[in-house]
Amino acid sequence: FQQRPGGNAGPAFRWQVASMNTDNHTSTTVLAALYRAEKYYGEQTVIEAATLELRAASRIALIGRNGAGKSTILRLLAGSEEPDGGEVFRRPHIEVGVLDQELDVQQGTTLRELSELAFRHLDLMEEQLQKLELAGLDDPERYSQWEELHERFERRGGYARRARRDSVVKALGFTGRLDDHVSHLSGGEKTRLGLARLLMQQPDLLLLDEPTNHLDMEMRDWLSSHLAGYAGSALIISHDRAFLDASCQQTAEVANTRIRFMDGNPSAYRTARAEQERIDNLTRLNQAKEHERLSAAAAQMKSWARQNAKLHRRAKSMERRVERYEATMLDAAEPTGREARFLFDSDESGDIVLQAEHLTRSTGGQPDRVLFKGVQATLRQGDRVALLGPNGTGKTTLLRTLLGELGSSDARGHVRFGARVRVGYYDQELRDVDPERTLIEELIRLTGDVEAHNLLGRFLFPFDAQYKQIGSLSGGEKARLALLKLTLGRYNLLILDEPTNHLDVEMIEALEDALNLYTGTLLLVSHDRRFVAEVADNIWELRDGHLEQYAGDFEYWRVKRAEFLQESAAPERPRQGQKPEPTPQRKPVRNRWQLERRLEALEAEITGLEEELASCTALLEQPGDLTPDDLAAESQRHEVLDSRLNALLDEWQVTGEALAG
Repeated sequence: FQQRPGGNAGPAFRWQVASMNTDNHTSTTVLAALYRAEKYYGEQTVIEAATLELRAASRIALIGRNGAGKSTILRLLAGSEEPDGGEVFRRPHIEVGVLDQELDVQQGTTLRELSELAFRHLDLMEEQLQKLELAGLDDPERYSQWEELHERFERRGGYARRARRDSVVKALGFTGRLDDHVSHLSGGEKTRLGLARLLMQQPDLLLLDEPTNHLDMEMRDWLSSHLAGYAGSALIISHDRAFLDASCQQTAEVANTRIRFMDGNPSAYRTARAEQERIDNLTRLNQAKEHERLSAAAAQMKSWARQNAKLHRRAKSMERRVERYEATMLDAAEPTGREARFLFDSDESGDIVLQAEHLTRSTGGQPDRVLFKGVQATLRQGDRVALLGPNGTGKTTLLRTLLGELGSSDARGHVRFGARVRVGYYDQELRDVDPERTLIEELIRLTGDVEAHNLLGRFLFPFDAQYKQIGSLSGGEKARLALLKLTLGRYNLLILDEPTNHLDVEMIEALEDALNLYTGTLLLVSHDRRFVAEVADNIWELRDGHLEQYAGDFEYWRVKRAEFLQESAAPERPRQGQKPEPTPQRKPVRNRWQLERRLEALEAEITGLEEELASCTALLEQPGDLTPDDLAAESQRHEVLDSRLNALLDEWQVTGEALAG
């Protein structure tokens, strides 16, 4: 790797350039790479002279603005697109897994059948290993073939694939549904199932484009932990900053058609980049002053040389000195792109903004499942509430019930809005907008001609894009238009359902700034932890049909959630007439000392389980004289140990975060 032009790049990050010898392609550590890759779509240059290496056991966050070329890079590495210049390298015999947002399976396929299909390659590898073993491994050539195949089989987690399936199925919300037909799943569930299938396969290289779509907070926590310890390598695109920070140890940014790379997660990268830009800007100022001084001195010497022939050589020397100095100066700062800046203006409402009582809703399906029952809630002027809960608990249904779009199953249920309340609802699907209308036509309808162009520009719609039909907009463009429309209504109650979906990091931060300056009342649903922590002062949690209200921010909720998990993990109290257990019941953790002691106990238990699990795995990998029944029993024990270990790791993470908070 080389430093970027100017020679003064800090040690933290660098542009990756293709000056390395292509013999590196044979390196056992490089799984896939781009070398001076170029890609054009018509007259648009997406990437140019872009270089990126994916090495074994690396976890790289691929970041950049929407439209910068991140998905193009994934497609080039996957081989679904060819570069217009440069080179794409993929190491032979590695399995590359790509996350598809659209799951394409045959009609009538069940989740169990789909999971078995995920193991097809591993099953074939196991059959080949068994054939080689039956033929005898005393032949050196046959043994060498077996050894290479066995190494690949182990690296792909072949021996623990069924246990891995059960762990993934549980974590991504498909427990007890393996016999369901895939065609009966919702769109979001199909996307989650596509991710589950990929994680079951455990390919050597994962290429993940927005893997957190349709994942709730608990699923995102599990996925980040799973990827952090993943046996293979992963290149991940996501706009969830907390997720990327927890999952990745390296960062590649796509900007201005090139790739910049740094060891460290995205937050560390952005801090280092900001510091380097600050230093570079100061350096440019100092260099400009010195260049001006040297140029003035050279000009003066040249003027004197006209009157004194002896000074000609010194004047030439001064000019060469200026030229040498110019060669060491930093290049001009790169364009950073436009930044969105907007506000949500509002008029003052009464003190009571919203009051709801006896709200009850069920799924209405077969079997009928109660989503929430007897919900009572009050919003006061200035409240900033985040509604949290796992997928499928009914958060969006509750929002729609509060808005009056759905009624309560309980006849006593009602929702009252306070005086002077104007409700603005974030509708990313733009259901009240004619899809045939262009962006500029929609805005002119709401404002004037000049103001329409200015507003669209402020929300990062270039002049040419303002004439696109709304029905042809991308997800990110629709999200920006929905936010733009919310800024026009002077709403004093904003209800936002997953507003950060499809927004890039820069736009999410602009939304955070706008909401932090907003003086009205806010109720939002989001699975983006950092966004919730930034804008919400109170937490409502919908779980198991009940709405719990926490008079504190996101960190307060996490501490209380950890206490609840500790209390739930305590042994049950004996029923009447039943003798108590001889061991005392553990009390829920409520202070720092107790949290520290619980963390120590968890670490000791996790260490013991990991050793037991490693022993069980080794036995499964080399079963020796085990009978089929013994092998089945060991496999079942492996699943139990793995499930218990995952549960303890979840509790350890929550307890550690509560202690840090």
